[in-house]
Amino acid sequence: MRKTIQTAGRKAARKPDEAASVGSRAGLDRDRLVNAAIDLLQEKGLDALSTRQLAERLGVKSPALYWHIRDKSELLGLVADAICARMALPASNRSFRERLEDIAWEYRRVLVAHRDAPRLFAELAPTGAHRMKLYDAAVGAFLDAGFAPPEAIAMATFYRNYLLGMVAEEARQSWSTHSNALRPTVVLGSELARLGDESSDYPNLRGAAELLAKIEPEALFRIGLKVLLDGMECRKAEFAQPGKAKRAGGKRPGAKR
Repeated sequence: MRKTIQTAGRKAARKPDEAASVGSRAGLDRDRLVNAAIDLLQEKGLDALSTRQLAERLGVKSPALYWHIRDKSELLGLVADAICARMALPASNRSFRERLEDIAWEYRRVLVAHRDAPRLFAELAPTGAHRMKLYDAAVGAFLDAGFAPPEAIAMATFYRNYLLGMVAEEARQSWSTHSNALRPTVVLGSELARLGDESSDYPNLRGAAELLAKIEPEALFRIGLKVLLDGMECRKAEFAQPGKAKRAGGKRPGAKR
Protein backbone atom coordinates (compact mmCIF):
# COMPACT_ATOMS: atom_id res chain seq x y z
CA MET A 1 0.00 0.00 0.00
CA ARG A 2 2.87 2.40 0.90
CA LYS A 3 4.45 1.86 -2.54
CA THR A 4 1.18 2.68 -4.26
CA ILE A 5 0.84 5.91 -2.29
CA GLN A 6 4.41 7.02 -3.07
CA THR A 7 3.97 6.34 -6.78
CA ALA A 8 0.73 8.26 -6.87
CA GLY A 9 2.37 11.14 -5.06
CA ARG A 10 5.18 11.35 -7.58
CA LYS A 11 2.79 11.38 -10.49
CA ALA A 12 0.70 14.12 -8.93
CA ALA A 13 3.78 16.30 -8.37
CA ARG A 14 5.63 15.74 -11.63
CA LYS A 15 3.10 14.86 -14.31
CA PRO A 16 2.73 17.79 -16.75
CA ASP A 17 -0.59 18.69 -18.28
CA GLU A 18 -1.38 17.63 -21.83
CA ALA A 19 -0.02 20.83 -23.39
CA ALA A 20 3.28 20.50 -21.54
CA SER A 21 3.61 16.87 -22.60
CA VAL A 22 3.06 17.87 -26.21
CA GLY A 23 5.70 20.56 -25.87
CA SER A 24 8.21 18.12 -24.41
CA ARG A 25 7.57 15.51 -27.08
CA ALA A 26 8.03 18.19 -29.74
CA GLY A 27 11.61 18.66 -28.54
CA LEU A 28 11.03 21.77 -26.44
CA ASP A 29 13.78 22.28 -23.90
CA ARG A 30 15.11 25.25 -21.97
CA ASP A 31 17.88 26.11 -24.45
CA ARG A 32 15.48 26.12 -27.37
CA LEU A 33 13.03 28.18 -25.37
CA VAL A 34 15.65 30.80 -24.45
CA ASN A 35 17.02 31.04 -27.99
CA ALA A 36 13.51 31.58 -29.33
CA ALA A 37 12.94 34.26 -26.70
CA ILE A 38 16.11 36.08 -27.82
CA ASP A 39 14.93 35.93 -31.44
CA LEU A 40 11.57 37.37 -30.38
CA LEU A 41 13.33 40.10 -28.42
CA GLN A 42 15.39 41.02 -31.50
CA GLU A 43 12.36 41.20 -33.76
CA LYS A 44 9.72 42.84 -31.55
CA GLY A 45 11.41 44.25 -28.47
CA LEU A 46 11.11 43.65 -24.74
CA ASP A 47 7.47 44.73 -24.43
CA ALA A 48 6.42 42.03 -26.89
CA LEU A 49 8.35 39.29 -25.14
CA SER A 50 5.48 37.43 -23.48
CA THR A 51 4.95 33.75 -22.76
CA ARG A 52 1.96 33.76 -25.12
CA GLN A 53 4.00 35.17 -28.02
CA LEU A 54 6.83 32.79 -27.24
CA ALA A 55 4.53 29.78 -27.16
CA GLU A 56 3.10 30.75 -30.55
CA ARG A 57 6.59 31.02 -32.00
CA LEU A 58 7.49 27.58 -30.68
CA GLY A 59 4.26 26.04 -31.89
CA VAL A 60 3.06 24.98 -28.44
CA LYS A 61 0.48 26.17 -25.95
CA SER A 62 1.55 28.49 -23.12
CA PRO A 63 1.33 25.84 -20.36
CA ALA A 64 4.06 23.87 -22.15
CA LEU A 65 6.54 26.62 -21.28
CA TYR A 66 5.98 26.20 -17.56
CA TRP A 67 7.38 22.71 -17.75
CA HIS A 68 10.76 24.45 -18.23
CA ILE A 69 10.40 27.85 -16.48
CA ARG A 70 8.57 29.07 -13.39
CA ASP A 71 7.27 32.35 -14.81
CA LYS A 72 8.07 35.27 -17.09
CA SER A 73 10.50 36.70 -14.56
CA GLU A 74 12.64 33.58 -14.75
CA LEU A 75 12.42 33.65 -18.54
CA LEU A 76 13.75 37.22 -18.66
CA GLY A 77 16.56 36.29 -16.29
CA LEU A 78 17.55 33.38 -18.52
CA VAL A 79 17.48 35.62 -21.60
CA ALA A 80 19.70 38.23 -19.93
CA ASP A 81 22.14 35.56 -18.81
CA ALA A 82 22.24 33.98 -22.29
CA ILE A 83 23.03 37.38 -23.81
CA CYS A 84 25.76 37.94 -21.23
CA ALA A 85 27.23 34.53 -22.13
CA ARG A 86 28.19 36.04 -25.48
CA MET A 87 30.66 38.39 -23.79
CA ALA A 88 34.30 37.36 -23.41
CA LEU A 89 35.71 37.83 -19.92
CA PRO A 90 39.07 39.62 -19.56
CA ALA A 91 42.19 37.61 -18.84
CA SER A 92 43.24 37.97 -15.19
CA ASN A 93 46.89 38.54 -16.19
CA ARG A 94 46.09 41.82 -17.94
CA SER A 95 46.57 45.17 -16.22
CA PHE A 96 43.89 46.85 -14.14
CA ARG A 97 43.03 49.31 -16.90
CA GLU A 98 43.13 46.68 -19.67
CA ARG A 99 40.73 44.43 -17.78
CA LEU A 100 38.22 47.23 -17.34
CA GLU A 101 38.60 48.30 -20.97
CA ASP A 102 37.99 44.71 -22.11
CA ILE A 103 34.82 44.52 -20.01
CA ALA A 104 33.58 47.87 -21.31
CA TRP A 105 34.02 47.13 -25.00
CA GLU A 106 32.58 43.63 -24.71
CA TYR A 107 29.62 45.04 -22.79
CA ARG A 108 29.01 47.61 -25.50
CA ARG A 109 29.51 45.16 -28.37
CA VAL A 110 27.03 42.61 -27.09
CA LEU A 111 24.36 44.90 -25.65
CA VAL A 112 24.17 47.14 -28.71
CA ALA A 113 23.74 44.02 -30.85
CA HIS A 114 20.68 42.89 -28.88
CA ARG A 115 17.51 44.92 -28.97
CA ASP A 116 16.43 46.30 -25.57
CA ALA A 117 19.29 44.44 -23.87
CA PRO A 118 20.44 47.49 -21.85
CA ARG A 119 16.90 47.97 -20.57
CA LEU A 120 16.66 44.28 -19.71
CA PHE A 121 19.98 44.40 -17.85
CA ALA A 122 18.96 47.56 -16.01
CA GLU A 123 15.64 46.11 -14.85
CA LEU A 124 17.02 42.77 -13.65
CA ALA A 125 19.52 42.14 -10.86
CA PRO A 126 22.80 40.67 -12.19
CA THR A 127 21.96 37.07 -11.32
CA GLY A 128 22.57 34.01 -13.47
CA ALA A 129 25.89 32.24 -13.90
CA HIS A 130 27.28 34.40 -16.71
CA ARG A 131 26.15 37.76 -15.36
CA MET A 132 27.57 36.89 -11.96
CA LYS A 133 30.87 35.86 -13.57
CA LEU A 134 31.05 39.20 -15.37
CA TYR A 135 30.35 41.09 -12.15
CA ASP A 136 32.90 38.90 -10.37
CA ALA A 137 35.49 39.74 -13.04
CA ALA A 138 34.90 43.47 -12.55
CA VAL A 139 35.14 43.22 -8.76
CA GLY A 140 38.27 41.10 -9.17
CA ALA A 141 39.96 43.80 -11.24
CA PHE A 142 39.47 46.30 -8.40
CA LEU A 143 40.50 43.85 -5.68
CA ASP A 144 43.68 42.89 -7.53
CA ALA A 145 44.47 46.58 -7.97
CA GLY A 146 44.48 47.05 -4.19
CA PHE A 147 40.99 48.37 -3.50
CA ALA A 148 39.43 47.34 -0.19
CA PRO A 149 36.48 44.94 -0.66
CA PRO A 150 33.71 47.48 0.14
CA GLU A 151 35.12 50.00 -2.32
CA ALA A 152 35.81 47.31 -4.93
CA ILE A 153 32.11 46.36 -4.85
CA ALA A 154 31.06 50.02 -4.98
CA MET A 155 33.41 50.83 -7.86
CA ALA A 156 32.34 47.76 -9.87
CA THR A 157 28.68 48.71 -9.37
CA PHE A 158 29.36 52.30 -10.38
CA TYR A 159 31.25 51.03 -13.43
CA ARG A 160 28.34 48.81 -14.46
CA ASN A 161 25.89 51.69 -14.10
CA TYR A 162 28.05 53.97 -16.23
CA LEU A 163 28.33 51.35 -18.99
CA LEU A 164 24.59 50.68 -18.95
CA GLY A 165 23.79 54.37 -19.22
CA MET A 166 26.14 54.99 -22.13
CA VAL A 167 25.17 51.88 -24.04
CA ALA A 168 21.43 52.34 -23.45
CA GLU A 169 21.26 55.58 -25.43
CA GLU A 170 23.28 54.16 -28.31
CA ALA A 171 21.18 51.00 -28.40
CA ARG A 172 17.96 53.02 -28.30
CA GLN A 173 19.03 54.80 -31.46
CA SER A 174 20.24 51.61 -33.14
CA TRP A 175 16.96 49.79 -32.56
CA SER A 176 14.56 52.74 -32.91
CA THR A 177 11.31 51.92 -34.69
CA HIS A 178 11.21 55.46 -36.05
CA SER A 179 13.02 55.81 -39.36
CA ASN A 180 13.78 59.48 -38.67
CA ALA A 181 15.20 58.91 -35.18
CA LEU A 182 18.34 60.93 -34.57
CA ARG A 183 20.96 60.87 -31.87
CA PRO A 184 20.48 63.56 -29.17
CA THR A 185 23.72 65.26 -30.17
CA VAL A 186 22.56 65.42 -33.80
CA VAL A 187 19.20 66.89 -32.76
CA LEU A 188 20.94 69.48 -30.60
CA GLY A 189 23.35 70.35 -33.39
CA SER A 190 20.47 70.81 -35.84
CA GLU A 191 18.61 73.02 -33.39
CA LEU A 192 21.66 75.25 -32.86
CA ALA A 193 22.16 75.55 -36.60
CA ARG A 194 18.50 76.49 -37.02
CA LEU A 195 18.74 79.20 -34.37
CA GLY A 196 21.52 81.00 -36.22
CA ASP A 197 22.30 84.29 -34.49
CA GLU A 198 19.89 83.44 -31.71
CA SER A 199 22.33 80.74 -30.60
CA SER A 200 24.25 83.56 -28.91
CA ASP A 201 21.97 82.89 -25.94
CA TYR A 202 23.98 79.69 -25.52
CA PRO A 203 27.58 80.96 -25.68
CA ASN A 204 29.19 77.68 -24.65
CA LEU A 205 27.41 75.72 -27.37
CA ARG A 206 27.54 78.33 -30.11
CA GLY A 207 29.69 77.15 -32.98
CA ALA A 208 29.42 73.52 -31.89
CA ALA A 209 26.53 72.61 -34.18
CA GLU A 210 28.70 70.84 -36.76
CA LEU A 211 30.73 68.99 -34.14
CA LEU A 212 27.60 67.79 -32.33
CA ALA A 213 26.08 66.55 -35.57
CA LYS A 214 29.18 64.58 -36.52
CA ILE A 215 30.32 62.99 -33.28
CA GLU A 216 29.72 59.24 -33.31
CA PRO A 217 28.45 57.11 -30.40
CA GLU A 218 31.65 55.07 -30.35
CA ALA A 219 33.71 58.26 -30.02
CA LEU A 220 31.55 59.45 -27.12
CA PHE A 221 31.87 56.08 -25.44
CA ARG A 222 35.65 56.10 -25.90
CA ILE A 223 36.01 59.61 -24.44
CA GLY A 224 33.76 58.87 -21.47
CA LEU A 225 35.52 55.57 -20.78
CA LYS A 226 38.92 57.27 -20.82
CA VAL A 227 37.82 59.95 -18.37
CA LEU A 228 36.26 57.35 -16.07
CA LEU A 229 39.29 55.05 -16.12
CA ASP A 230 41.66 57.97 -15.60
CA GLY A 231 39.75 58.78 -12.43
CA MET A 232 39.75 55.17 -11.28
CA GLU A 233 43.49 54.92 -11.81
CA CYS A 234 43.96 58.06 -9.71
CA ARG A 235 41.91 56.41 -6.97
CA LYS A 236 44.02 53.27 -7.36
CA ALA A 237 47.17 55.36 -6.87
CA GLU A 238 45.66 56.78 -3.69
CA PHE A 239 45.17 53.27 -2.34
CA ALA A 240 48.87 52.71 -2.78
CA GLN A 241 49.28 55.44 -0.13
CA PRO A 242 46.85 54.49 2.67
CA GLY A 243 46.96 57.86 4.42
CA LYS A 244 46.19 59.72 1.21
CA ALA A 245 43.38 57.31 0.33
CA LYS A 246 41.80 57.86 3.72
CA ARG A 247 41.93 61.63 3.30
CA ALA A 248 40.50 61.41 -0.25
CA GLY A 249 37.56 59.37 1.01
CA GLY A 250 36.86 61.66 3.95
CA LYS A 251 33.57 62.76 5.40
CA ARG A 252 30.92 64.41 3.27
CA PRO A 253 30.64 68.20 3.29
CA GLY A 254 28.81 69.51 6.35
CA ALA A 255 29.40 66.35 8.38
CA LYS A 256 30.55 66.79 11.97
CA ARG A 257 34.23 66.18 12.52
